[in-house]
Amino acid sequence: MIDIHEQQQRYWQLLHQPQMLILLHQANDVEHFIALMADLLNWPELNLEQMLAFIALQQQGFIPDLARFSQVWFPSRYHAQTKTISWVPVFQRLSKPFLEDDICDARRGLLASFIQPQTLLEPLLSQRESLPSINPNLMIFHWSRCGSTLVSSSFSLLKACRVLSESMLCSDVMHHDAWPSSLIPQLVDLCLRLQGRLRPDECELVIKWNAWDLACWPMLLELYPNSRVLCLMRHPRDILVSHQREAGMHMAGRVKAVFPYPLPLTESTHAEPNLDAFRMGVLHGFAQQTAALYQSSRCILMDYQQLNALKPSALSAILDWPLAAEDIEHWQGHWRFDVKRQGQLFVPMVPAQSTLLNESQTLSWQQLLNAYEQLLQLLARDKNHDAS
Repeated sequence: MIDIHEQQQRYWQLLHQPQMLILLHQANDVEHFIALMADLLNWPELNLEQMLAFIALQQQGFIPDLARFSQVWFPSRYHAQTKTISWVPVFQRLSKPFLEDDICDARRGLLASFIQPQTLLEPLLSQRESLPSINPNLMIFHWSRCGSTLVSSSFSLLKACRVLSESMLCSDVMHHDAWPSSLIPQLVDLCLRLQGRLRPDECELVIKWNAWDLACWPMLLELYPNSRVLCLMRHPRDILVSHQREAGMHMAGRVKAVFPYPLPLTESTHAEPNLDAFRMGVLHGFAQQTAALYQSSRCILMDYQQLNALKPSALSAILDWPLAAEDIEHWQGHWRFDVKRQGQLFVPMVPAQSTLLNESQTLSWQQLLNAYEQLLQLLARDKNHDAS
C-alpha cells in the first residue's frame, strides 16, 4: 500500500532536484526509467500505466518553486487558449541558430517524453523577483533575411554569452491581446528571466527578437534601458524575393498581430487580398518602426550591404563589444558558412528578376522603397555628420 500524498511530495521534490533529473534523463530505456522513478518515488511496484496516470494527475494545479525549478526546466511554449506554458528539461548550453532548434533537441529523451510540466503563467508572476534579474547586453531587431542570424549565432560562439534567438514564447506572450497592456511587460520580463537565466559559466546575454517584435521596441527598451540595440534592415526587393522562396511566419500571414494598426499599403479597399501587397505592407510597417527607433537615438542601424562588407573586428568595434583575437578568428571562420544550412559555404543570394513582383508599377512598392531610402539617407547624413 502506498501513501499517495508521500508520492506526490516526492514527485514535486524530484522536479526540483537537478541531479535526480539528470539520472532520469540518462535512463537507457523505458524499463530503466520506470525503475528509477519507482526508487525515487518510493513506489516499488510502479509500472508504466501507473506512472503515466500518476504524472498526468500531478499536472493539475502544479506550481513550482521557480528559483529551483528553472535550474533545469526551461519554458518552451505558450498556450494562448489556456494561458499556460510548457516546460522542457534543458541540460545543454543553448547553441543552435534558433531557440526552437534547441527546444526540439531538449524534447528528445525519456525524461522529456514522460514528464511534460505545464503551469499557468500569471500565478508565476508572484515569484518573478525570486529569479535573477536580466540585463541584456545586446538586443537585435531586424526585418528578417538581413543578417541577424549571422550576428546572433556569432555571439553563440562566445562561451560566456547566452543567446536567445527568436523566442516564440516571449513573442506569443507579448502579442497576446487577452492580457492587460499594463501586465505584459511583467510577463515578458518573467519569461526572459526564465529563458535568459545565465549558467554558471555565462555572464552576457544577447536577445535576437522575431522580426514582428520590432513593433514592441518602446516597451522592450523601457524594460531594459541599458541594453545595446542593433537594428538590421535590407533592400525590400531582396527580402521579398527571399520570402517568395520560403516565407517566414509573418510573411505567410501566420502571425496574428504583426502590427497594432491596419497595414498601411493596399492598392484598393475593394481589391482581393494580395500576398505581395500584404508583404510590402509588413515591410513598410518595419520601416516605420525602424525610423521611430532610430530617431530615439537608442539604436545602431545597419543595412545588410553595410553588414556584409564588415569584418568581425569592425562589427565588434561598432557594438563596443571587444573581442579576443581567438574570438575574431572564430567569427571569421563562422562567417564563411551559411548559418542556416550547416556545413554549407555562404553564397550571397542573387535576386531572380523573373520571380519578382511587378514592383515598379505599384504604389505600394514606391511607398515602401521611399521609406527604405529615407532610412538610408538618415544613415548617410549621420555618417557625414560624424566624419565632419
